[in-house]
Amino acid sequence: MTSRPHILVVEDDPLVSEVVAAALEDAYTTSHVTTAAEALAHLRGGGIDMILLDCTLPGGLDDKLLPEADQGGVPVVLMSGDPERMQRIDGQKHPHVLKPFSLAALIEVVEGIIGPGR
Repeated sequence: MTSRPHILVVEDDPLVSEVVAAALEDAYTTSHVTTAAEALAHLRGGGIDMILLDCTLPGGLDDKLLPEADQGGVPVVLMSGDPERMQRIDGQKHPHVLKPFSLAALIEVVEGIIGPGR
């Protein structure tokens, strides 16, 4: 039996993180954290196949998170309602979804990057 891909949802809004996790739970394993520091710790712990990253976290984004994810081959999808902020943070290096997004659009992005869950 193969394991399901593990997606780390980094989102400070409990409703958004709950809805995203519920939409993905049938096909993927999900974990949730609310800060970039927690995300970095999970990333360093291993076993993460993708990160869904809110760009407007309390305390901001850790400057090490995106480079470490990239170096480890862990895809990151940026989520924000502010496209200019995503551009300032990242340019066009990572895929993104604009809030509010449909769950179907989010799942399409996830599947396009790591494939359908098992």
